[in-house]
Amino acid sequence: MIRCAEAIAPGVVLALLLAALPANANAPHPEPMRTPGRFTAVSAVRYALAHAPALLAQRATIANLDATFTKARAAEYPSILGQLQNQIQKQSNLNGSFAQFGVQPVSNFSQNTAQITSTYNLYNGAQQLTAQQAKRMVEQAKFDLRRQEEQTAVDVSNGFYSLVAKREVIFVAENDLKYQQALLDSARASQRVGRVAGVDVLRAEVSVGKSESNLLQAQTDEQNARETLAVQIGAPAESAFDLPAQVPHPALPQNPTDSLVVLAKVARPEIASARANFDAALLGDALVDTDLRPTVQLQAAFGSQVSPTLDVDEQQEIDESNASAIAEYNLLKGLFPSGNIPPPVLLPPVSRNKPGFWEFGIISNFQAPILDYGQRAASHHATKAQIDAAAASLYSAYDTVEADVRASVRNGELTQQQLALAVQSAQLATESARIAQLQYRSGVISFTDADQTEQTAVQSANDLVSARVSYVVAVIKLRMALGPPDPATAADLSTL
Repeated sequence: MIRCAEAIAPGVVLALLLAALPANANAPHPEPMRTPGRFTAVSAVRYALAHAPALLAQRATIANLDATFTKARAAEYPSILGQLQNQIQKQSNLNGSFAQFGVQPVSNFSQNTAQITSTYNLYNGAQQLTAQQAKRMVEQAKFDLRRQEEQTAVDVSNGFYSLVAKREVIFVAENDLKYQQALLDSARASQRVGRVAGVDVLRAEVSVGKSESNLLQAQTDEQNARETLAVQIGAPAESAFDLPAQVPHPALPQNPTDSLVVLAKVARPEIASARANFDAALLGDALVDTDLRPTVQLQAAFGSQVSPTLDVDEQQEIDESNASAIAEYNLLKGLFPSGNIPPPVLLPPVSRNKPGFWEFGIISNFQAPILDYGQRAASHHATKAQIDAAAASLYSAYDTVEADVRASVRNGELTQQQLALAVQSAQLATESARIAQLQYRSGVISFTDADQTEQTAVQSANDLVSARVSYVVAVIKLRMALGPPDPATAADLSTL
């Protein structure tokens, strides 16, 4: 290998070494390739539930809490461990710590151990309570995640239908531009026949320019809203959305409000999260006295243990003893050839087949502090304060859910009435603008009156669009206030 390396140019060797080095951990990683999607209201909500950064962070928190709970729960079960150990020790002129007892350590020592051990905490109150508390923390985090998912679904739905509204605003701006262009054509025609002064043409041209500016602004707002919604759900900014022709008009639930409140108290994650927090606080008070409970621990092991050095030393002693016995026998036979001398009994060699071992033990322990200087009382006082706070949060969650449902019902009914008024106003304003356009062509009213009527119609049309969005968002919030099992279903208005 050395001769081959010497035959390669130094530059090539350096390049190979650099290529073999690990990549720099601080180097920027390439961004993952994402293809733009096309989303409806429901698919946009589902995509946001799977890709929103805040939800992913909460899921990571749940995974960490679940790992802690799994570790705490595993401590309640017997542990089974396999062990392979090799021990080698050599020393010279070392008396050791047992020299005062006349025990001299061997200069060479080795030992091989193969065993399976198990430890089972048969009863330990702290471990059980700790595992239960960790479980409550996981449940609380999951309910918090569900609450975040519901809020995300509401926000994405609001953004989606706001985007639909901005597209309708473009239609309103386009119709306004057509209206103003028609007034400009009428003003020019009237000027040619001497019916109106040239100032009406100037005013009409100004109104047309203002309408064009409003149209450009509406188009820009719609494009910005598309990109904002795409980023909000975690999709590429150039993603597209399948928008309905207009903002839908779903019906409100016809169930009594009291029945909706009962349904929400059973299904809302805020109440479940507060209850899990309350249960965890109760367990925290019990954890204060875990040191007063006895502990019982079972230990067991079985395996094989061999010391090669001890076997070698023992075999050497056996060989020396057998050699001495043979030498003594030969000596006696030489001195007394005619004597009846029995042959020596030789020691057998060291057996290499060592029997396995097993052990079993029970350790029970109970201890109680005689004087703790008020530590236990202070801990109970602190945990009881946490229990009171958790109970208050639980009651507050019930009241908040009830108030939220009732407010959502009232807001839905209010926006429904406002939508009906907005529809009526938009229809009347549109008809007034149409009549005003005909009157201006006939010379009955001035350009200022016609333009003012059109501005009122445009404002009424925009108010109608806003009322539609407010109503559909109120319906979604009411459905979300009932605690649906799947937050995305609350944004699905296709079956309503």
